[in-house]
Amino acid sequence: MKFLLKSYPFVDTKDIYDARKKQSSVWGPYKSRVIGKKKYHLVHNRAELHRSSLGYLACTSGVHAESRIPQERYWLILPLKGHIEVEINGNEFTADTTRAVLQAPWEDLKFRSTPTQAFFYGIDMSLVHKVLPEGFRGRCGYTLEGPYRNVLKQTLVGVAESLDDWATGAVGAKRLPSFFKHLESAVSACVADGIREWATGGYEGGRIGHMPIMTIRTFISDNLASELTVGEIAEVAGVSVRTLQKGFVDHYFMSPKQMLKIMRLDKARELLKTRKSQVQSVSEVCKAVGYGHAGRFSREYAERFGESPSETLKPTKAFTH
Repeated sequence: MKFLLKSYPFVDTKDIYDARKKQSSVWGPYKSRVIGKKKYHLVHNRAELHRSSLGYLACTSGVHAESRIPQERYWLILPLKGHIEVEINGNEFTADTTRAVLQAPWEDLKFRSTPTQAFFYGIDMSLVHKVLPEGFRGRCGYTLEGPYRNVLKQTLVGVAESLDDWATGAVGAKRLPSFFKHLESAVSACVADGIREWATGGYEGGRIGHMPIMTIRTFISDNLASELTVGEIAEVAGVSVRTLQKGFVDHYFMSPKQMLKIMRLDKARELLKTRKSQVQSVSEVCKAVGYGHAGRFSREYAERFGESPSETLKPTKAFTH
């Protein structure tokens, strides 16, 4: 049993390479490089359960990593802070504080993070396939948002705290208690329900007034280039500003204004990274996503993604193998 969060020796270190050398069973045969300062604070703990594993990563600098070691598990990436981009068998997905990503078993993985804190939950294929319809099995990735992401967050925090109490408390024993099997089943069921709702284009119960919250988000997405206000969004939804704000906080744990900012920055990154977008300059992207001030755009972009817009616009270098 590898204890979680508090009791993992050697891995709480200021040097990523030192951590891997001392505890290679945690890192595995990955190729990684540090973005920014070479020395930084890192915590990476992992606990093996019955048919799953729970990992916790916290680092104060961004990291690039890749793996071509085939994985036979599904992996849920759920950031508590920061922004994580993963490329699974050539397909790109983003996880942050509004959305988790479920990765199907992969052969090739590329990973890029800003300074972050995140859970990585690995689930045996048989456990997922037991609750997931056949047509949804084995796809490269799913995005889980709204209530499903929030429930998964609370569940994984609870699992981590339970593991830590069990491992370090007076009741600790060599074998995991059987109730952890029920926790594994609960996480798998929540993931399966979230995927079903994702496949239908929205989440049941995710409404503000009479309008599905995903419809409201589609309206925001379609109007990012305009100087959209929270009042205009509320008017389209047919509710008051206060009701709109409460709905977003209940659903996403953030205000409509915060969501609008995230969606603008994410769209900007998509335009900067996509060669087919015909984007020629950072200023064009700034205007295309409704930012009236280039300096504020660059600052907020760097805070979210750990690099400037001009750095994203440059052709990216391939990972070293």
